[in-house]
Amino acid sequence: MSKSIRGLLILLGALVVGVVAFSARMRAVEMLPIDYDEDDYLSAAQFYAESLRQGDWQALIDYRYNYEHPPLSKMAYGLVLLGLPSTADMTEPTNPNIPPAAYLPQPHFTDSRTLSAVLGTLTALAVAFLNPLAGLFLAVNTWHIKYTSQIMLEGLPALTSALTVIFYTAALRNRSPENGLRFNGWLAASAVMLGLTAASKYMYCVVGLAILVDWHLRSSDAGKMDRRALGRWLAPVLIWGILAFVIFFAANPALWNDPLTRLRESVFYHAGYAQSAHVQQAGYPWWQPFVWLTMPVPWHPGVFQVPVDLLVFALALVGFGRLMRQRRVFALWLALGLVFLLLWPTKWPQYILMLTAPLCLSAAYGLEMLLVDPLVRLFTRWKNPAQGAKPAPPTRRQNLRALAWLLPGAIILGLMTFYPLIYQSAMSLTDLSIVSLRDGIQGGVWREVWQGITGQTEGIAMNPFQPSWSTEVNYIGLNLLRLVFSGGLSELVAFEAFWTGLSVALQLGLGLGVALLIERPGVRFKAFWRLLFILPWAIPEFAGALMWLQIYDPQFGWARQAADSLGSSAPGFLVALSRWRGDPSMTLLLMSVAATWYGFPIMMLAATAGLKMIPASVYDAAAMDGASGWSLFRQVVWPLILPLLAPAIIIRAVFAFNQFYLFYVIEPRDNMQTLSYISYGLVSRGGYSVSAAVNMFIVAVVLVLIWAFNRWSKASEGVTYA
Repeated sequence: MSKSIRGLLILLGALVVGVVAFSARMRAVEMLPIDYDEDDYLSAAQFYAESLRQGDWQALIDYRYNYEHPPLSKMAYGLVLLGLPSTADMTEPTNPNIPPAAYLPQPHFTDSRTLSAVLGTLTALAVAFLNPLAGLFLAVNTWHIKYTSQIMLEGLPALTSALTVIFYTAALRNRSPENGLRFNGWLAASAVMLGLTAASKYMYCVVGLAILVDWHLRSSDAGKMDRRALGRWLAPVLIWGILAFVIFFAANPALWNDPLTRLRESVFYHAGYAQSAHVQQAGYPWWQPFVWLTMPVPWHPGVFQVPVDLLVFALALVGFGRLMRQRRVFALWLALGLVFLLLWPTKWPQYILMLTAPLCLSAAYGLEMLLVDPLVRLFTRWKNPAQGAKPAPPTRRQNLRALAWLLPGAIILGLMTFYPLIYQSAMSLTDLSIVSLRDGIQGGVWREVWQGITGQTEGIAMNPFQPSWSTEVNYIGLNLLRLVFSGGLSELVAFEAFWTGLSVALQLGLGLGVALLIERPGVRFKAFWRLLFILPWAIPEFAGALMWLQIYDPQFGWARQAADSLGSSAPGFLVALSRWRGDPSMTLLLMSVAATWYGFPIMMLAATAGLKMIPASVYDAAAMDGASGWSLFRQVVWPLILPLLAPAIIIRAVFAFNQFYLFYVIEPRDNMQTLSYISYGLVSRGGYSVSAAVNMFIVAVVLVLIWAFNRWSKASEGVTYA
């Protein structure tokens, strides 16, 4: 494809993205209610507008309301209000817990929101010029729509941070391998955008850190440079940073009077606020950013027409590897921003807008890997059949001969596996509950589904949180499945995905570490140690969960008794461990320890089997090539044992995703439960149809996880040790 045609397609895609983004945001401008902080920021904007009308620059410098945030975004709203008539000054509330204002002056309110919508649209357009599909994902992201359609501080830094990286990537085109990255116009534009980002909202400056890391990685031989080469490498970095700071200072009038004191007050305010009662009352766990990233905005039904946030997050996981290879600075931006949000105690949902641009770009690459690349390969094979030639298919007689052996097993597999899944999918299309169970067992489920899909009856409305009290089964259509698959359980799915990854990683790490230690030369009684470490696997999971609960019982467990006996000299972690109920972090730690304890033996056995199958000649060849320690493990041992570890990883991942006993015994908070535990609770309350919809979602997610892991690990290809 020629560059001109490609450029035209990108331009057309960007135009479509712009229309979609602006229309979605203007819809939100009209429909969203007044939110928290909108009255504060509009009040500040009115003050800035009035000061600019009067030419009172000293007032701009001395204005201290809402000083914790830089003033540039509020000044931008003030510029919008310059052409509007003055209105009565709004009150400046100091209590963050008070409700939002019931009314804000017009047209000041709508015009300010419109500016935010324009900034959000420009951000989607900027990303669309990199990748139109990524721009489209950003255009319909519900959180991005919400917080770039309200009078919030997110619109301007979201745009300038994206432009910071985009201009930096443009500057990389002029990079020479010998002299590195020289300072040019694109780098100057990147520094200007970074300074404006800092003058809008501090946390978005993580994009600058991502650029510095990428800059360093692109100069990986900097440690071996002589002084002149090192100076050539550092000079553009220093100029870039100094220019960004100058722009930040120039765009922040609040610093002009007493820069050091006011900057310290503004920055350190957030550290104190993160420990405030307001943040503590929210009670968000430290993994809450995952929840916001995977769920659509839940508070404004009817405003957001395309809630694909969960799909975008899943695609971003698939495409992250390609993002790292092709646009590493965006991958670093996403990774560093996520680490910051996980560590930062304040977990407000608008913070994730610092990640939405790289997240959507990663999702675009993920969709290309899953959909576009297979279609291209299929088209290539169609155009060149010889390249995709396969062995001749089996003859009809061979198929009939194999069918006689496969048919009995296929029938049994269908009855034991596929029929329950089909029946559950049928249940999810009805309002089957404990009241209508008799009618459902006697054929009511199939009757209503048949009448529904053939158009003989219309679906009725159903409240998924309250079982139906009808004695007969009724057809409800795809309402439940649409609710579940569109992100209705995103909070639980986010925790469950996080829980699955964490518990399996800990089990794999411990199991592999134990296997490597036992297989070291000189270790005696290897069979005894393996037998000892297998014992946790032999204990029933429910009994093991009860044992751990008794150990950490808040009243009688040994942790509580040890803390009480030590009194004031007890370590802090021991006191926290003895009072884990109600603390999500300690509850997660307790469950992770228990899950690791009875999950690592299977990892140990699989790793041991893989290690024993590696011939000694492989180690000898690696030693001759100079591989040892970590390089030996990463480049030789791990690739060879992964095919044997993969089935164990899949098994433990499925167990962790469907974890029931541990959660049933521990009884963690509502936002720390698995879908299987929720399904059990729904069944116990008689909500059979809702439980069936949840189970269908579980099956779909597990199948996708297994497919993705097989694709990543290439475990099905096996390994040759010869």
